[in-house]
Amino acid sequence: MAALHIFGIRHHGPGSAKSLKQALAQLQPDCLLIEAPQDAESLVSYITDANMKPPVAMLLYNPKLLSQAVYVPFTQFSPEWVAMQFALKNSIPIRFMDLPMSLQFGIPEPLPTLLPSSTEEEQFIVKDPLAYLAQLSGYQDSERWWEVLFESQDNEIDIFDAILEMISILRTQLNRAEDMETLRREAYMRKITRQAMNEGFQKIAIVCGAWHSPIFAQLDQYPVKKDNALLKGIKKVKTAATWIPWTYERIATQSGYRAGVLAPAWYELLFLRRETASASWMVRVARLMRQQNLEASSAHALEAVRMAETLATMRGLVLPGIQELTEGALTCIAQGEIARLDLVQTELITGNKVGKVPHNVPNVPLQKDFEERVKAARLNKYLQSTKAEWLKASATQPKGGIDLREESDLLKSQLLHQLRILNITWGTLQTANRNDKGSFKEYWKLHWKPDYYIKIIEASAFGRTVKEAATNALLQHLRENDNLAKVIPLLEQTLQAHLEDALPTLLAKLQALAALTHEVFALMDALSPAVRMLRYGNVRQIDLAFLAQLVEHLVPRICLGLPSACFSINEEVALEVIQKMKTVNDELHVLQQEEYIVMWYKTLNDIVELPAVHPAIQGACIRWLFDRNQWSSESVARQMSFVFSPSNSPIHAAQWLETFLAGSGLVLVHQQMLWQILDRWVAQTSGEDLTSILPILRRTFAHFSSSERQKMLTLAKGQTNKINHQWNVPQNSQAVINTVGKLLGWV
Repeated sequence: MAALHIFGIRHHGPGSAKSLKQALAQLQPDCLLIEAPQDAESLVSYITDANMKPPVAMLLYNPKLLSQAVYVPFTQFSPEWVAMQFALKNSIPIRFMDLPMSLQFGIPEPLPTLLPSSTEEEQFIVKDPLAYLAQLSGYQDSERWWEVLFESQDNEIDIFDAILEMISILRTQLNRAEDMETLRREAYMRKITRQAMNEGFQKIAIVCGAWHSPIFAQLDQYPVKKDNALLKGIKKVKTAATWIPWTYERIATQSGYRAGVLAPAWYELLFLRRETASASWMVRVARLMRQQNLEASSAHALEAVRMAETLATMRGLVLPGIQELTEGALTCIAQGEIARLDLVQTELITGNKVGKVPHNVPNVPLQKDFEERVKAARLNKYLQSTKAEWLKASATQPKGGIDLREESDLLKSQLLHQLRILNITWGTLQTANRNDKGSFKEYWKLHWKPDYYIKIIEASAFGRTVKEAATNALLQHLRENDNLAKVIPLLEQTLQAHLEDALPTLLAKLQALAALTHEVFALMDALSPAVRMLRYGNVRQIDLAFLAQLVEHLVPRICLGLPSACFSINEEVALEVIQKMKTVNDELHVLQQEEYIVMWYKTLNDIVELPAVHPAIQGACIRWLFDRNQWSSESVARQMSFVFSPSNSPIHAAQWLETFLAGSGLVLVHQQMLWQILDRWVAQTSGEDLTSILPILRRTFAHFSSSERQKMLTLAKGQTNKINHQWNVPQNSQAVINTVGKLLGWV
């Protein structure tokens, strides 16, 4: 008769892993059953590969529906991992016995299980019995209770008998109504156990979650016929399995079945160096503090260890836990400042460790395509480094830059933009140099994080290739947003990533939203990326017909709606409108489409003639028209005389002047009529009014170059021979000279 040896464990536990290894060494079983989905059993052979470095996870997924996926993570201190390594080393057959995902994926979403208990306490006991036991022991956190009782203690191998007895009593006395998922899983585990027994194995070691351990000790109480009935009629789905890297951060934040642990970095240290774990951990804390230029001597670390051990003794613990160590570090090293321990939480409690898997493990299609794209774009060396690096950096060109006219660089750009749409920010696009604005270059800073491998697997739900996945992800964003302002950024992302398959749908939605919106400023925002890409689309190999059609739709709508949008607005809004108008003004001249420019000039003239338009907007429009020879200097002088007339307030005139002179003040130097109008206005403005407008004027003149300001000061002093000896500028009063000097920053 086969003997079953049951080891109930928590999924991640250094203490139970160590005890389990000792137990297996004594038992020397001839078969090992592990609670893991049976269709992942083919992955066991990779565990002994030298390139397999935990934390790692088994990934099981439906190749036809990638949103159906499940992860089973393992750490170096996971009892199952230790058991599998022992079995492989000793040539012991390994069987996975949990319900395969091929069946679990075929089960419809379960209905919520009704709790038969009436009182709140009874419901709590039924829902989380281990948390109930933790509370009886004086612990609010069941993870902390389990750590103290089973992981931190130097337990003998008979600890598993104690766990089995404890859970058996709980399951018997609570008489908990298990949900259908648990019942099916346990029925399948019993099925695999019976198969192992029928194969003739005599010493079968069973490693399973603590809650399931009693079902094996009472195997005869579960009829085969009843178990088969639970598993009958489940639709089977084809699945695939692979290994992927995992992280301690994900282990710490994991919840639910196969729950994570709060301190994986500490658990690893406890597993590897149990006898010196406290001292080793505190030494690392001191090193981290010194790296932050904070005082942390050996004496501080020693005193912190003593305090943690004292706290452990007072609390009846054999070994300090992470709570005692943290309290000791906070008091003796961080000097009571909690903020100093933030780095400790990341580095030494949670940990930033990332696993590694061999290259020969099966990959999901998206990962294969990603690796091929990386190779084609010649980005391999950036994939191997986890440090932030400039793309194509060199000693002579430290910030690198890629030229989109080169095929290999274009491939780099397209891949990085597509990954960004998938929320894989391997590359961060940097602001272009001022001299390169609108050029054929992009500046990227690359920082690969191994955690991105997990994101690539998760992105597989959108497609089998990076481009397909990015397209589908973008289209999903498009379906979820009906706001023009939120859809506009998707246009540039689509063009930069070269997702031509998404363009027709995106442009159709943009046109539909633009037709429905009365918000002209949103239309102006939509024009910007379209014009930029229309100008440089040939470099990115984009079909320009779609963009030209969009621009043709947007420009008339903007020109028709802009004048009314400029009517009766305050100064703050006016300045924002001017910035948008300036962008459109520049973009339309970049396109050099005569019909658009004529349409735009008419719009600017209409805005100038509005009776209630803000003076700042009026000044900006006139300057743009003047610079393009649409207004003569006489027309500008006439308008300027009206603005500076006594019928308008000094504030009104100052706001007009600020935007009219925006960008360059040479117009005053080269246009004598305009300078004289300004000169007379300043001379005639009273001292009280001049004081009120002085901040606006000072702000206006502050943007001019030093040479421009020097020429204006010379004009103010009447020294016309330094500018143009033919000018006949009248001598100004000393008061005007002093005022202009203040504006220019010299007096």
